[in-house]
Amino acid sequence: MTDFDELVRKSKEFLARLTAEEREEHFRKQRENWARAEASWPNPKFKFVNGVKVYESYEDYVND
Repeated sequence: MTDFDELVRKSKEFLARLTAEEREEHFRKQRENWARAEASWPNPKFKFVNGVKVYESYEDYVND
Protein backbone atom coordinates (compact mmCIF):
# COMPACT_ATOMS: atom_id res chain seq x y z
CA MET A 1 0.00 0.00 0.00
CA THR A 2 1.38 3.42 -0.95
CA ASP A 3 1.45 6.46 1.30
CA PHE A 4 -1.35 7.95 -0.78
CA ASP A 5 -3.51 4.86 -0.36
CA GLU A 6 -2.91 4.98 3.38
CA LEU A 7 -3.94 8.65 3.54
CA VAL A 8 -7.11 7.94 1.58
CA ARG A 9 -7.95 5.03 3.88
CA LYS A 10 -7.41 7.18 6.99
CA SER A 11 -9.50 9.99 5.50
CA LYS A 12 -12.38 7.63 4.76
CA GLU A 13 -12.20 6.21 8.28
CA PHE A 14 -12.20 9.72 9.76
CA LEU A 15 -15.25 10.79 7.74
CA ALA A 16 -17.08 7.56 8.59
CA ARG A 17 -16.72 8.30 12.32
CA LEU A 18 -18.28 11.77 12.02
CA THR A 19 -21.95 12.45 12.58
CA ALA A 20 -23.85 14.20 9.79
CA GLU A 21 -23.56 17.50 11.69
CA GLU A 22 -19.81 17.05 12.27
CA ARG A 23 -19.29 16.16 8.61
CA GLU A 24 -21.14 19.28 7.46
CA GLU A 25 -19.06 21.43 9.84
CA HIS A 26 -15.86 19.78 8.59
CA PHE A 27 -16.74 20.52 4.95
CA ARG A 28 -17.89 24.06 5.83
CA LYS A 29 -14.45 24.76 7.31
CA GLN A 30 -12.77 23.32 4.22
CA ARG A 31 -14.85 25.61 1.98
CA GLU A 32 -13.91 28.63 4.12
CA ASN A 33 -10.22 27.76 3.96
CA TRP A 34 -10.37 27.37 0.19
CA ALA A 35 -12.13 30.72 -0.19
CA ARG A 36 -9.66 32.42 2.16
CA ALA A 37 -6.70 31.03 0.18
CA GLU A 38 -8.21 32.14 -3.13
CA ALA A 39 -8.92 35.63 -1.77
CA SER A 40 -5.38 36.04 -0.41
CA TRP A 41 -3.72 35.27 -3.74
CA PRO A 42 -2.00 38.63 -4.43
CA ASN A 43 -2.13 38.64 -8.22
CA PRO A 44 -4.30 35.95 -9.71
CA LYS A 45 -2.56 34.44 -12.71
CA PHE A 46 -5.67 33.06 -14.29
CA LYS A 47 -8.77 34.30 -15.99
CA PHE A 48 -12.19 32.82 -16.50
CA VAL A 49 -13.12 31.89 -20.06
CA ASN A 50 -16.73 30.75 -20.46
CA GLY A 51 -16.83 29.87 -16.76
CA VAL A 52 -13.59 27.86 -16.87
CA LYS A 53 -10.50 28.92 -14.89
CA VAL A 54 -7.60 29.22 -17.38
CA TYR A 55 -4.09 29.69 -15.97
CA GLU A 56 -1.38 31.73 -17.66
CA SER A 57 1.17 28.92 -17.23
CA TYR A 58 1.54 25.39 -15.95
CA GLU A 59 3.56 26.69 -12.99
CA ASP A 60 0.68 28.93 -11.95
CA TYR A 61 -1.66 25.94 -12.18
CA VAL A 62 0.42 23.64 -9.96
CA ASN A 63 1.12 26.41 -7.45
CA ASP A 64 -2.52 27.42 -7.07
